[in-house]
Amino acid sequence: MTSLKGSLQLLERLVNNLTSPMLPKLIAQSSRSMHKITALVEDLLNLSRINQDRLQLTKSAFVLSKIVSAGSSEIRLAEEYKIIVTGDLELEVFADEHQIDQVLVNFINNAVKYAPRSKDIIVSIEKINDMARVSVTDKGPGIRPEEAKRIFERYYRVETAGFQTGGLGLGLYISAEIIKKHEGRIGVESEPGKGSTFWFTIPIEI
Repeated sequence: MTSLKGSLQLLERLVNNLTSPMLPKLIAQSSRSMHKITALVEDLLNLSRINQDRLQLTKSAFVLSKIVSAGSSEIRLAEEYKIIVTGDLELEVFADEHQIDQVLVNFINNAVKYAPRSKDIIVSIEKINDMARVSVTDKGPGIRPEEAKRIFERYYRVETAGFQTGGLGLGLYISAEIIKKHEGRIGVESEPGKGSTFWFTIPIEI
């Protein structure tokens, strides 16, 4: 909120100077701040639904690779990170597209947040029997085993030396609840110094 307010105040001062080189930067910063606020509100709404056992699924058929492309568009615009999608790019599932998109965006955003020096983020999609498995891999600092055990707990946040992170520690908890609601599984494989792979599975058809 503070960042967004500051950007808007500066934009107000430039309202009569539309040729200022600061204008594109302030607009981009405002957009990023708004995206973060929207994500936080979405997390809080989902938390409320989970607490009241009101997290509902609206299922439809969709191709997993397409929501990866749509969900990572903001990261691509930054031109700092490369999202590489591999595997079965035509794999279709019958699930809640919006909620699965939330999980994927959370995984990708976490790769950027906690492994900012890992510029290549690998998204893998595969079919294993009657399940779809999606994984997001970075080459960042990795996660200690004791942290990996708790990472899907409510409000838990990994301590990352040298990097400032935001958020409420709800994203992975909500992701786990969404996958649980889909009768799937969620997990992380990581080794300090060698990066992390966050993954989930959901039934292709229910």
